[in-house]
Amino acid sequence: MKINRLNLRNVVAIAICLAAMTVFSDCKKDEVIVKFDEKTFIEQKKLWQLSNTKDYEYHLLANGFVSYYGKIFVENGSFKNDEILHEYSHLMLNYSTIDLVYKTIEEIFHSSNNGTKKSGFYYTEIVVEYDKVNHIPIKINYKYYSSPNLSIDGTFDYTITNFNKQN
Repeated sequence: MKINRLNLRNVVAIAICLAAMTVFSDCKKDEVIVKFDEKTFIEQKKLWQLSNTKDYEYHLLANGFVSYYGKIFVENGSFKNDEILHEYSHLMLNYSTIDLVYKTIEEIFHSSNNGTKKSGFYYTEIVVEYDKVNHIPIKINYKYYSSPNLSIDGTFDYTITNFNKQN
């Protein structure tokens, strides 16, 4: 049987394509894709920044294996103090200003999305609900995968209420 060069090139090209598809499809199986409405997030963040709100207060509820409930006071864009209504004030550090809330959500999304499933825990979805008047996240829910034999403790649900501008 005689094989001409054109047919051999086609066979080699097809073999290379199939090998590449196999390699890349195997990579995709281990890739973490975090479902997140980044477009709305960016729009709301920009509107918040344009409002230039620097003095405000709000109630923060952090739910998880441990909880925090407190009233956050922000002055000149910086955390001033909080009135702890329930323990574990260390939980609110990344949520102690609206700018930090936005930054934390963004960092979790970017550090998790398109990453590799290296451990038995990774984020699968970030759901954010916004206050359309003040342009702040009012409900943040981090959904995640955890392998059955892995114990997780942490806080994955945050709610902001009673937002009040002071200026």
